[in-house]
Amino acid sequence: MDYIAMQVGCDRARSHSWWRNVVEYGPWKGPQGRTGPPTPDEWDGIAQLFGTTRDQVRAMIAADWFGVQPGAEVSARVMKLAPLVDKLTEKEAEALAVVIHSMTLPLPRSFIKAPKKK
Repeated sequence: MDYIAMQVGCDRARSHSWWRNVVEYGPWKGPQGRTGPPTPDEWDGIAQLFGTTRDQVRAMIAADWFGVQPGAEVSARVMKLAPLVDKLTEKEAEALAVVIHSMTLPLPRSFIKAPKKK
């Protein structure tokens, strides 16, 4: 399907150039700057194009434009750490995952020592 067919398939909810920018550059980049998300008025046409529901289009927009997965709840703590974690290299992120995972595992009783009394 080409970009003109996508424009027609969504009842012209979005132009062929918008579809091209989204496919070739992604939701937040483009030759003219960011490519904005579809508005709620355009969701029905996009749902028609993809043969899905308006709710699914809303979920796709949330994931692609805003990084929010449906049903995923993220704590304030994770939101605070996310920008720092995103600055890490893949190797650093993997190492951090190991450290965090190790901190969440229960320690064997042999590791836990009572403090000495004075």
